[in-house]
Amino acid sequence: MQRVQLNAKASGFARRGQPWFYRDDFAAGEQAPARLVRVVDENERDLGLGITSTGKLALRLCGPWAEGEVPDRETFFGNRLQAAFARRAMRLGPHDGTRLVHAESDWLPGLVLDRYGPVLVLQATSAFVEQSLDAIVPFAADALKATTVIARNDVGARKHEGLAEEVRLLHGNRVEQVTIVEHGVRHTVRPFVGHKTGFYLDQRPARALVQQLAHGRTVLDLFCYQGGFSLAALVGGAVSSVAVDQSQEALDLAAAGARDNGVQGLLPVHGNAFDFVRDARGRGESYELIVLDPPAFAKSRRELPGAERGYRDLNRQALRLLAPGGQLLTCTCSHHMTLPRFEEVVRQATAGLPFRVVLEQRLGAGDDHPVLLSHPESEYLKALLLRRVD
Repeated sequence: MQRVQLNAKASGFARRGQPWFYRDDFAAGEQAPARLVRVVDENERDLGLGITSTGKLALRLCGPWAEGEVPDRETFFGNRLQAAFARRAMRLGPHDGTRLVHAESDWLPGLVLDRYGPVLVLQATSAFVEQSLDAIVPFAADALKATTVIARNDVGARKHEGLAEEVRLLHGNRVEQVTIVEHGVRHTVRPFVGHKTGFYLDQRPARALVQQLAHGRTVLDLFCYQGGFSLAALVGGAVSSVAVDQSQEALDLAAAGARDNGVQGLLPVHGNAFDFVRDARGRGESYELIVLDPPAFAKSRRELPGAERGYRDLNRQALRLLAPGGQLLTCTCSHHMTLPRFEEVVRQATAGLPFRVVLEQRLGAGDDHPVLLSHPESEYLKALLLRRVD
């Protein structure tokens, strides 16, 4: 039987829910190639299944398994995928966009799987998952009646497992774009070339909130990408939404989205968001609702000091653009930027402003992106709703 034994210290962490281990955590033996193994503690007690690798991250736990032996790939992935799909059963409508598998949170480390109606998009960041696509793809396609399955493996994390970055069609017909409907808003998804797996599914709760808050208000959408927040605001009755992004292609998609949803008031601005907020203050502009959703500023711990400066500056400038009583929804998707640290940076941004700022609500990703409390990396998205009080 394929087996890995952890030392006493690592075994304690495993029993407390830690999912990742390194070669130094092993009790004995050589580091195993990519495979599914039974994991035991220093006293031979069972710790469930794990996925091994020859990379720096030598073992990722993938949950308990009732049988004594190590299951074959088809049995293992069929069991785990079926359970993950069942947990999202209420989000499997024909036009839904849903995260079906959220890696460690679904006991499938190294695998992300998103669904956009009939199109499935996956990312594999472990060698074992990559080697098991012949077991994963047929099961998922059949269970969900998918017409298309795409690998969006153009992510840097793959290099840690010696995997090439690539995008390829795995099953069915090539689909350049598909439309999903979220809270009555139509969004175009480009699974081969769009950000992440084609769309920011994790911001569904925040878009719903913006849609509720936007009625009769002027909106500023910074780092808008293809205008997801702007479309939600305009469908929710916003007077206008200024959408700022450095990509003209993204702004063109936002304009097309406004036409598709039959709304007016989208005001695209091609430019740098940092420059825009500074110039807008000089012009005396103000907005009643601002969305600040920048890309990850800290992709490693050593980038945190610079990231904090960027978040602090942006939030301070955005707060200065709020009309009296206005609200700012500010976000970070850097998992290294913890929620307490992010709140502290935002608090620093409010220092010395000629008005008070209150925190009204904390948000994160949707329930299809479950947070594993013992794995902080699964809680990468944080959002704060602030209000200017005069």
